[in-house]
Amino acid sequence: MLIGTHTLLPVCLCLAVENATLAGGRGHAFPAWTLPVVGLFGAFPDLCTPHISLEARYTSWSHTVWFLLAFAPVCAMTAAVFPKGDIPRWRVGAACWLAAAIHLACDAAAGGIAWLYPWKPDILGRYYIPPGQWFWWEAAFVLLTWTLLLLRPHAAARGMRH
Repeated sequence: MLIGTHTLLPVCLCLAVENATLAGGRGHAFPAWTLPVVGLFGAFPDLCTPHISLEARYTSWSHTVWFLLAFAPVCAMTAAVFPKGDIPRWRVGAACWLAAAIHLACDAAAGGIAWLYPWKPDILGRYYIPPGQWFWWEAAFVLLTWTLLLLRPHAAARGMRH
């Protein structure tokens, strides 16, 4: 899939959680700086080992389960670097790790990943979403992100009434 989907899908999920907690009157779920960081971490596997072809993705170390395991401490340290506030920072670390995991899940649905590379060449996934549809998925996540950002103040106002 394209980089916008990898970036915006985790951002949309964070915004959905944020809007739900705001509407419920529980305040913010994430610090204000979370969305761009989560978006960056969603793109991180492609930034580590850029690839054009499917074969290159199958030999990419950043599209494996080993990458996700090694990436967990990086996500935890990233959350610890940012300022401490009222919101637990572990949520940001978890959201960053999930963003990378979602990236791999998207790539598994868009041609597959060699999830145990280099130990096993097994491919997880296939073309459930063909390349001809990637642009439309990208456009949908741009619109969904924009919509969720527009709904954020309304969710906060609704939460104040609770």
